[in-house]
Amino acid sequence: MGEAICSKKREIASNLVERVANKSGEEIPNKYLHKHGFPEAIDEPSVWYHSLLIDFAMLASSTPAAVDELAKLRSALSSWGCFQVINHGIDGSFLEEMIENVKQFSALPVEEKLKCSGPDEKLVGYGTGKFSAGAQPADWNDALYLVLHPPEKRTLQFYPHKPEKYSGMIQEYTEKLAVIAEATYKAMARSLDLKDDCFLSHQVKNTLIKGRFIYYPSCPRPEHVLGVKPHSDGTYMTVLLPDNEVDGLQVLKDEHWYKVPVIPGALFINLGDLGEVMTNGIYKSTVHRVVTNSEKHKVSVAAFWIPEDGYEIGPISELVSREKQQK
Repeated sequence: MGEAICSKKREIASNLVERVANKSGEEIPNKYLHKHGFPEAIDEPSVWYHSLLIDFAMLASSTPAAVDELAKLRSALSSWGCFQVINHGIDGSFLEEMIENVKQFSALPVEEKLKCSGPDEKLVGYGTGKFSAGAQPADWNDALYLVLHPPEKRTLQFYPHKPEKYSGMIQEYTEKLAVIAEATYKAMARSLDLKDDCFLSHQVKNTLIKGRFIYYPSCPRPEHVLGVKPHSDGTYMTVLLPDNEVDGLQVLKDEHWYKVPVIPGALFINLGDLGEVMTNGIYKSTVHRVVTNSEKHKVSVAAFWIPEDGYEIGPISELVSREKQQK
């Protein structure tokens, strides 16, 4: 059994992007290359600072301004499927410390990080290749993949012991995210003239929160290598905490790619495929990708709200009508 575990860890280590990056120089293995490149993204920060920036404190208030903020939320989710949120209740200093812990973990020796590896790194634990399959180019990232919620299903055996505060911060961050998610579901319901608990009662009792703590090494050929290839999330909702120092997230709208600027203290929230199903297609799932950087490493923390295996998802009944049949 011990030899089998060691063999698995050696296999995981050999596939880590970190190892490839450290020894590749200018030569990138073909499996990572998008040989024909990919479309450039449009840089329109004003959209993100106005139309797609939601003030949570205002959204949850009972003031007339809340009506305008709900209208902005509805517009963002129906046309883009995503938005950024500020005044969400998590201190900026906590978010900065969270990112710093991810960076410190990513900088540890590979042997230390492999203590968090599991029997299948594509499902849980430390490894790479979560979204790499078939003939598609592999993604340029390594990540720690954990079950965060509910508490009884947390994969604590894979939680990191270094840095010392990292594991505790992950659990605290999960609790804070749960509050934001509940507020988001309620706001979504209000924006569609539904009861506040409509989405919560539809799926929350059968929800897992999974987290990916992602490390993107610098890449000498960013024009041909993606940190994460274009995809939509198979989730209800995803919340991303970006690295304030390096951007890279881009979203697709109307067949054009758009850069997502890093707004200090803001969280990026996007609807997944199941969120689109729940809203009967009124709100959209977001197709997105992550580009690489030739000079800097970067990290991020992604949290995914997904159903437990075997739980079927359908649209909210109030959103199914003769005028808009179930999709």
